[in-house]
Amino acid sequence: MTQPSRMLTGAILWTGSDFAAASLLLQGSRISDVLPAGSTLPELPAECVTDLSGAAVFPGFVDAHAHPLIGGRELHGAPVRRARSLDEALRIVREFARANPDLPWIVGEGFDLSIDPSGIYFAADLDRAVPDRPVALRSSDIHTMWANTAALEAAGITRDTPEPSDGVIERRADGTPSGTLREWGAFMPLLRAVPRPPVEEVSAALLRGLRSLSTEGVTTVQDAWVELEDLDAYLEAARSGLPVRLNIALRAVPGRWPEQVRAFTDARERIDRLGLPDLTARTVKFFADGIIEGGTAHVSEPYHGGSCCGVPAWGAEELVEAAAAFDAAGFQLHIHAIGDAGMSRAIAAIRVAAERNGPRDRRPVIAHAQLVAPDDLARLVESDITVAVQPYWAKLDGVVRHLTNGRLRGEREHRQYPFKTMRDSGVRLASSSDYPITTPSPLQALGVAISRDEHGDLANSWIPDERLELSEAVEAATVAAAYTQFRDDALGRLVPGAPADFVVVSGIPERPGPADLINARVEATWRNGVPIYARRPADALTVH
Repeated sequence: MTQPSRMLTGAILWTGSDFAAASLLLQGSRISDVLPAGSTLPELPAECVTDLSGAAVFPGFVDAHAHPLIGGRELHGAPVRRARSLDEALRIVREFARANPDLPWIVGEGFDLSIDPSGIYFAADLDRAVPDRPVALRSSDIHTMWANTAALEAAGITRDTPEPSDGVIERRADGTPSGTLREWGAFMPLLRAVPRPPVEEVSAALLRGLRSLSTEGVTTVQDAWVELEDLDAYLEAARSGLPVRLNIALRAVPGRWPEQVRAFTDARERIDRLGLPDLTARTVKFFADGIIEGGTAHVSEPYHGGSCCGVPAWGAEELVEAAAAFDAAGFQLHIHAIGDAGMSRAIAAIRVAAERNGPRDRRPVIAHAQLVAPDDLARLVESDITVAVQPYWAKLDGVVRHLTNGRLRGEREHRQYPFKTMRDSGVRLASSSDYPITTPSPLQALGVAISRDEHGDLANSWIPDERLELSEAVEAATVAAAYTQFRDDALGRLVPGAPADFVVVSGIPERPGPADLINARVEATWRNGVPIYARRPADALTVH
């Protein structure tokens, strides 16, 4: 055995199925050995030995679908995520505007779509809070925007604006926009109207978002939505040093995708030429549909009390053609699909791309899968499609109670987020946070995945038949998510030869329950044998 450069003792290590007492030996950036309790340990200088005092060690978590730039931007905008009511949201916006009189626009990310039971928000309310400047707020699900009159005017959204094919402009009885914009076709003009910050500011926001993930034990991230105009900011962040490995997914747009094939290929080649070790651009992101809460997810049966059947973001034929073109250019396909009809279209597009372009290691991903038609389970397996799930969503919270279930009403309410059904059917599940839509914490996601309750209370499980076992949930957050990053040969396991990516966690017994995971605390995150985060920085390499 090669002499290790560092040894971590006194820990319980995740073995792939459970925890076991063991010591972890490192040689430079890699794990050199894992020695079970009772083994003879090598003699090392005291400064090279760290006693973890009973802490648990997981492999570095891989987040298969997140939005770190949006998360980083949120930290510098109006903090509307804190709002628990409409009035509180308006107060937060008003106070933020008063505290920032020189900002030309007031923007905010993450307001809870259920703070108004209707899910519809009005420009007039924001006009009273901030009468002198445009205000643009995005909901926590990032599929809905709330704008005041000045913002709508700046974006050119009026009563004469035609209804977009891939979005919804909520309107008053006279046809004027009410202030609620749903999906990309409706709100992208608003986002484009917001003054673009300088590259350095965007880069700093990206790094803030990535650090939020790394403090929770994440070492590798799939950024699931990147606009080409932000590429320079990503490159600047990568040159300064990324805290995690990052693969980006450039967003394909209906109608514009033929020119994007060349542009995205050029962007990928530009990144490859720079040889930045932690940044790649191998993926293209599609939105097949929207969300159930806004009535925009593409479902196979009409929404309760509403129209049939959501807002497909792409026509079926155009989605197939675009997916095949990007696949032919060597890109991995990553498709957002929440409704069961949206899932069916996404699967069909991936299957046609594979049939047209022939065999290769493509590793397609469909994200979310809130509703899945039984017939599509076999198609997911046959096409080797990984489903990037968000375990933390699978709980009966305010959004589900007040908005989601009201849209579904009936049998569909009870088959949401069918994790166990998919897993038992042979579908590969990769775990993700969708940060900042919800918490970036994989530990909290694990606790909800195995309990279907936000507090980890098995007695209050929502759709308990869809609970995962702990080993299944951890696999989804490590080696299965690494598969989507083409790194399952190296990441997600604590084994000799693997990169020394691991997470030190306090508060975890050898047989943890869901509440233990939800309440546990990340003490340190290591990547390539170096601590990239420590809760107490001065103790990052404390020797006992």
